[in-house]
Amino acid sequence: QAETANRVKDEFLAMLGHELRNPLSVISSAIGFLDRVSSPDDRAVRARRTIAAQIRHLADIIEDLLDVARLDSGKIRLARRPLDVAGIVRRCVGALHEAEQTGGHTVGLELAPAWAEVDETRLEQIVTNLVLNATKFTPPGGQVRVTVGPDGEQVLIRVADTGIGIPGEMLTRIFDLFVQGSHGVDRAPGGLGLGLALSRRLVELHGGSIEAASGGTGRGATLTVRLPRVAAPPSASPPPAAGPVPPGRRVLVVEDNADGRAMLRALLELDGHDVHEAADGPAGVQQAAALRPDVVIVDVGLPGYDGYEVARRVRASGLKTVLVALTGYGQPEDRRRALEAGFDHYLVKPVEARALGRLLTGEGR
Repeated sequence: QAETANRVKDEFLAMLGHELRNPLSVISSAIGFLDRVSSPDDRAVRARRTIAAQIRHLADIIEDLLDVARLDSGKIRLARRPLDVAGIVRRCVGALHEAEQTGGHTVGLELAPAWAEVDETRLEQIVTNLVLNATKFTPPGGQVRVTVGPDGEQVLIRVADTGIGIPGEMLTRIFDLFVQGSHGVDRAPGGLGLGLALSRRLVELHGGSIEAASGGTGRGATLTVRLPRVAAPPSASPPPAAGPVPPGRRVLVVEDNADGRAMLRALLELDGHDVHEAADGPAGVQQAAALRPDVVIVDVGLPGYDGYEVARRVRASGLKTVLVALTGYGQPEDRRRALEAGFDHYLVKPVEARALGRLLTGEGR
């Protein structure tokens, strides 16, 4: 009975994530379209940026909630390999700045090469949580600094801020699930108290540790991650650069949500792509055979044939095309099934317009 209940819970959470991500994806595509064609009026621009920021915030909350369930059921598996932690941190902080998620703070970096055997995606998640936590609790004019470097047999990642600080009795409890520092009645910093708890569990899965230090209320805080250090691998020659990819490509969008299909098509056509549509799995396979598109973007939850079956049938036909799964299902098992079915890329909704655009022009491969 316990196993059945656990399976039902997992299935419910997967469906919940799918149902929440789908409308966010439609809204995200609509905002991307409006950014390209709407009035440059400052108020309109500010409104669109606000909506985009709230979409990212909702998507992050969904992902954190699902990750809590995955960790509790032991379903997170790390794909670890030797990587330069400093490079991952630099890229991660740069992405946060580009997405305007640092609350107006400039995050200072002090990075030295330091190698560890890590899951790149999960390390990015850890760093993102720590940096966003620091910026959230640091008032305007404060400072946030990230340091990376070797420390004996370990790699040290330190995120220090000059923000509101942490009371002594909270220094260990802030890593517990759903625990937060004290808020005023306005709850200005927000959040569910998931980010640091998830970070601790992910760090521990890597065989590392995380700790907090603070001089007390109003004296800032420092969060320190330590990971087992490994030797840098022998330098390898970089792969040859890919040839230029023409910007205009023939794209087939297979999506049963009419609003999502229309918004994605409008967005892609602004980039000069020749876009065609199919509303179900069988129509998608038929259109792919007839059109022979450069790229096929497929929703996984389709009527007729699901996205996995669409991919298998397209691959069986011998068609050489780039297959992109664009889906609200984000479980590791879903990603594995998609790659086994023949997809080249697996994108979880909502996907930012710039990221999808880079993929279609070959920059994101």
